[in-house]
Amino acid sequence: MLRQIILTLTSLILLTSCLSDNGHDGPVDMICWDIATFNGNINDKAQFTIRQVNDLPEATLIAQTAIKTGDKDMTGKRMLISYIPEDNKPYTSGPITLYSAAAVNQSPTKIESMNDYTDWNRDPVYLYSAWRTGTYLNFHVALTYDKEPRVFRIVVDETTVGNDYPDLYLVHIMNQVTDYHDRRYYASFDISEIWNRDNVCGVRLHVANSNLDKDIFTFNKIN
Repeated sequence: MLRQIILTLTSLILLTSCLSDNGHDGPVDMICWDIATFNGNINDKAQFTIRQVNDLPEATLIAQTAIKTGDKDMTGKRMLISYIPEDNKPYTSGPITLYSAAAVNQSPTKIESMNDYTDWNRDPVYLYSAWRTGTYLNFHVALTYDKEPRVFRIVVDETTVGNDYPDLYLVHIMNQVTDYHDRRYYASFDISEIWNRDNVCGVRLHVANSNLDKDIFTFNKIN
């Protein structure tokens, strides 16, 4: 039996970037979209930690108000946020005007046998982008829409953990083979369990990629 987290995907259609332009009446504010870690509502203000890419310095963003999380403790969760940074200076600590915040698909990375995931590449992933921020691997993908829960996670092949570059697999297994339209999603997976090992120089990510002819991506540690 598979040892995994079964989840229902959350659909998001925004891009991670900062955009600004000149309007008819002059410059307009820069609007940013980023995957960030929610630190909690501190002093009635939502606080987030972000990193632009790789190992660039982290920044702490403080919203003007708290966000509603209901009865759930969302502290430490990864979220896609849209915001305007103060003085239009992205990726620097300080106040922001927060427009939206939504949890993205996420789970910790597990070291397991790939024999338990023989169908890991049965249901392809249309990969728009994959990037690292610290110990997180982030994804913008399109997946076949289905209301049924599915497996969508990163698994580390346990036979490779002693390698300089352990093999990671973006596992996507639907409840059943489905021919339906796609939706765009964001995901952010914590790979610290493998990334922080002294022997690891980077990771090699395998994706059943239906976009372009590339299915192996290497992420190197930057000294």
